Amino acid sequence: MSEIKKMNEIIADVRKSNVMLSMPLGYTCGYPVITVKHARVCAVLPFLKYKVTGAVDKTQVFPIRFLVTYSVKDGVITAFEDLQENPAFEGVDFNEPVGLFRHDAIKELSKSEYKEKQQELYAMYDRFTEAVVAGEDYPAGELEKFHALLSKMTEPSLKPFYRALYPAFYANCME
Repeated sequence: MSEIKKMNEIIADVRKSNVMLSMPLGYTCGYPVITVKHARVCAVLPFLKYKVTGAVDKTQVFPIRFLVTYSVKDGVITAFEDLQENPAFEGVDFNEPVGLFRHDAIKELSKSEYKEKQQELYAMYDRFTEAVVAGEDYPAGELEKFHALLSKMTEPSLKPFYRALYPAFYANCME
């Protein structure tokens, strides 16, 4: 389905959009959630910030604060949310780190190996998204590989946010 943009293109579109003006500087995109909202297949891009401390593997990871919803077929941003305004996250201090980068599962990867794994993951996102748009089942073996790689690459300290926001995606692709 060539009309569907690749995940890297979707992220680039959002980064170039005016919605970025609604976020303070320094926020970066985490791993997207693929979901269906109002009969539209959407990529929900979580934005968070990192703070470099100068120590190896001690970059601070802050909570997911912003969500940008992108309609995959339509190629448009359909929603923007600041989780600071969401009652479910009332107790979260978005100015306090929740973890450190690099976590144990990826410490053995060099920078180039990490980027390679990230591109492999985005290719899996592309195939997964195409299957959801087509209304097809994503092959179980591929889902296992997607699940394993996404689970490995996602910061453990961010998983509770994914679980709270999108429990079905979390259970199928990240748990």
